[in-house]
Amino acid sequence: MRIDTHHHHKKASENLAFVFFMNLTFNIIVIIGGLATNSMAILADCIHDMSDTISMAIAWILEHVSQKGSSDTFSYGYQRFSILGAVITSTFVIVMAFFILSEAIPRLFSPEGVDAGGMLIVGILGLVFKSISVWRLHGGETFNEKAILYHLLGDIFEWVAILILSLILMFWTDVTFLDPFVSIGIAIWLIFNLGRTLIKSLEVLLQKTPDNFDVDYFRQSILAIDGIEDIEDFHVWSLDGIDSVMTLKVAIDNWNNQEKIKEEIYSISNEYHVLDITIEFD
Repeated sequence: MRIDTHHHHKKASENLAFVFFMNLTFNIIVIIGGLATNSMAILADCIHDMSDTISMAIAWILEHVSQKGSSDTFSYGYQRFSILGAVITSTFVIVMAFFILSEAIPRLFSPEGVDAGGMLIVGILGLVFKSISVWRLHGGETFNEKAILYHLLGDIFEWVAILILSLILMFWTDVTFLDPFVSIGIAIWLIFNLGRTLIKSLEVLLQKTPDNFDVDYFRQSILAIDGIEDIEDFHVWSLDGIDSVMTLKVAIDNWNNQEKIKEEIYSISNEYHVLDITIEFD
């Protein structure tokens, strides 16, 4: 059985395109704001936002490719390009987060003056742009969208922190060490959350049994079908973290019941987003 279900990838591609152009526009604002205010938190976000733009472009392109149907070269289609996008995006952001740490930690011990008023303006703009992007990606199903969503949530936390920090620095100018301290906190948050997304994406690429697939319950449900004596071989893996593929070999007691047994197996499998099942009888 083969069912084409690429609607979530089409929607994901549209969402990522919107977020990419939003981020590209804001990227220019951050570069100007960082240079004008001399804020380490904003300067770090200049680097962060450039990595955002690149990773979103990669995610958008690969999500678009994932919508293509099967071909002789990719017989299961291109859905795994979505996961590839999540791996590249997560890895890229984690590397950039470590770079931010390397820049911010030395500034803890030799803080510099910043333009708190300018930080406040850039912080408000950052919060607006990033909130719109998070709203667009909220509820996305693909790992690609989730990787970018975590990235953008980190951005929101960062801009909230920068907003609060700018207000503090407007009244207490002797706590400039808080500027790099905020950058360090956000970088650690990104490493932790994108690290989890990276691990989940790699599990899909390594064909780990999907997390939402209860193997014991599935086996019991199949064995409970009238006419099935045993499960002789069984494999299930995910194409993109949403849709799965399965191969199943079962021993039956009556070859005349093949079609009825197939229908019941299909019905059980549909609960797990299994879009391709190969069933062999013995």
